[in-house]
Amino acid sequence: MPTIVSLTDVPHETSFAPLGVLGYCLTRTQFFAPVWADVELPLKTVDRSPVSKMLDLVASVLTGCRAISQVNTRLRPDVALAYAWGRDRFADQSNLARTLDTFTTVQVAQLRLGSEALFRREGHVLRHDFDKEWLWL
Repeated sequence: MPTIVSLTDVPHETSFAPLGVLGYCLTRTQFFAPVWADVELPLKTVDRSPVSKMLDLVASVLTGCRAISQVNTRLRPDVALAYAWGRDRFADQSNLARTLDTFTTVQVAQLRLGSEALFRREGHVLRHDFDKEWLWL
């Protein structure tokens, strides 16, 4: 089913409307599922799962947060963007920092393997016919 984008009145505003559409599509299609399919983080889930916190980290990078400390002022107040990403509110910076702190070399290796699986699935380089033409990047 195609995604339909329309304008409606909502009680919240966002400065990142295109990112809201992107987040809506990425979360509904489980686009990042290969990335964290095998990542095992030893965290308990109270309000947010480790996967949702990692999605919040992706959203923080896409909104221009240059450090975790900017999440509470730039990303967390944006409730409309959080709704588009399928949550009521983004995690605060301390929860995201704790999530990153649990990563060991094992989890980084698991994340790397998941990223490679995503690049293999979505990338065009491995399917490009180099005999016919150059690959332009």
